[in-house]
Amino acid sequence: MKSAGKRRLRLLSNNPERRANTRFRLALEVRYTVVLPGGKGTAGSGVTIDVSSSGLSFLADQPLRVGQRLELAIDWPVMLDHGVQLQLTISGVVVRAETTVTALRIDRHEFKTRRIGPQLLPVEPPF
Repeated sequence: MKSAGKRRLRLLSNNPERRANTRFRLALEVRYTVVLPGGKGTAGSGVTIDVSSSGLSFLADQPLRVGQRLELAIDWPVMLDHGVQLQLTISGVVVRAETTVTALRIDRHEFKTRRIGPQLLPVEPPF
């Protein structure tokens, strides 16, 4: 009796997306700082194109270079209970840059509550 040979099955997909994590198209303001070996460097701003748990792409206000380390801050559009503002902070490395379109691999991310200055209460007239 012959034993049946093993076959490898490969599934084909028409989806050209090869990323492991889903990207969400979001247009949010981003502020960034280029991290230099001796400390912080150039600061800039831009707008996100898409975001995932492992990377993001954004349109920067100036050309950035592959390999540069960045720290980013994004004011998150959804608030916590009782209207507490959130800020997403990200550290990562530029993995692709075409003119001002920049792709970043996220090494670390964290949601922080964002302190908004003291709120002034309306003054009531004495009578």
